[in-house]
Amino acid sequence: MNGSEVSPPGLKNFIISVGALISARGFVAVSQILVLPILARQLSVEDFGLMGLAMTLVIFANTLSDGGMGRSLIRREDADEVEWASVNWLMIGAGVACTVFVAALSPLAASYFDSDRLVPVLLVMSVIPLFYALSAAPNAEVERRENYSGIAKVQVLATISGLVFAVSAALLGLGIWALVGQQVLLAAVRMVGIFKLSHFRPSLTFSTYGLRPHLIYARDTLASAFLIVIRQQLPVMMISRVLGQIPLGYFAMTQRFNRLPQFGLAGPMSSVIYVRMSKAQKSPEKLRDIYYAGMRLLAVLLIPTTTMIAVAGTPIFSVLLSPEWKPVAILFALSIAGLVLEAIAIFFMHALFRAVSRTDLLLRTSIEGVILRLVMMWISLQFSLEAVAMSFTLWSLVMVPRHWQLGARLIPITLSGCLNQLLPASIVACIVALVYALVDHLTELPDLAYVAISASLGLAGVGLTVLIDNQNSKSALNVFRTTSQTLSPTVIGR
Repeated sequence: MNGSEVSPPGLKNFIISVGALISARGFVAVSQILVLPILARQLSVEDFGLMGLAMTLVIFANTLSDGGMGRSLIRREDADEVEWASVNWLMIGAGVACTVFVAALSPLAASYFDSDRLVPVLLVMSVIPLFYALSAAPNAEVERRENYSGIAKVQVLATISGLVFAVSAALLGLGIWALVGQQVLLAAVRMVGIFKLSHFRPSLTFSTYGLRPHLIYARDTLASAFLIVIRQQLPVMMISRVLGQIPLGYFAMTQRFNRLPQFGLAGPMSSVIYVRMSKAQKSPEKLRDIYYAGMRLLAVLLIPTTTMIAVAGTPIFSVLLSPEWKPVAILFALSIAGLVLEAIAIFFMHALFRAVSRTDLLLRTSIEGVILRLVMMWISLQFSLEAVAMSFTLWSLVMVPRHWQLGARLIPITLSGCLNQLLPASIVACIVALVYALVDHLTELPDLAYVAISASLGLAGVGLTVLIDNQNSKSALNVFRTTSQTLSPTVIGR
């Protein structure tokens, strides 16, 4: 073991790290969008709805298989070889249990949702939680070294493998198995890639000594993650039971686009920011600066672009998918504002709660979020699928200020300070949306032309925001030039 300290990377490394992850996630997002026209034309709306149901149970199991202990390993400065190995074997055991759980539950799920097709789908997909559990500790070691470019390469390779299979299987007429095989192959290739990338090799040892901090950390983070998954998957289950498979299919397709801001940008940025916050956890002012900077940078990238997709949704989704999928446009427009606000404000606040070991606040907000989502879903389902979509935005308008209120107990943030991070991008988004509305009112063009106009205006909105807010954007980047703490290198079993 090398006892020397590893100096935290500066601004250049932060930009490269985030850029690599965002590029990989961007590639994933774009490639999935490019193949959706093929899948949407080869598969039925019911196939997408059924896959949404199956993924609900698999996502629950994935959450349980890791338990948050992988994130706990990242933040521990003094963890030794035995501790890493013990946590690794514990997570693998949880992964095996989750695989058995999904397989055993498949007949009950099929009966509850009145779909016999769900049983074989879940039996095949039950291996996915085990794949993620096997790679959890190696992935933690890679993230701790901030080797995000390596993670990005693995993500791209796994995505290409999954998409090639999905398209080939769809064209061969395999139906839903195109989507099932894609998810299994994605997890398998990712696991192999992380193994090759990681220096971590677990020793054949196990000790309960040293597990207590990880179990305590996992207790709250697991409960919180489980509740977040419930909140995210609750609409899928309730829509299926109340409205049926076809509305669920439209909702599931909408979710594939709705997740892009969180998956493509907020997810990778929050991973990097979590590591930076962990290194600065003893400096409230530094943590505040990191939080504000993350919000401002993400707002610049997300708000103008998603606004343009929302206002030009009908031609965009008609061209990308087919006229059959036009209902996706209104569902996207009603829900995306709340999901973007959640990505910008809540993702980084959750990273803060974890970094300073206030997982109790993470758990509290998760409980509150599930209760609010349950109430809103029950009310909105009495009206329509569009009301369900609108509830996502209303949920964020309640929960984001609540997170800021709790965050102010830990770091010196203010309501006005948080809103200021969103204001420039929001103003520009309104401007480009009005320009598009004017063009749409004055012209009659093919749908493809409106898609090109909306894309151009979205990119112009990002550029205009950076131009008018240049100084603050530079200041936000400079926050990541240094960090105030250092971390010892990861202890690796051989």
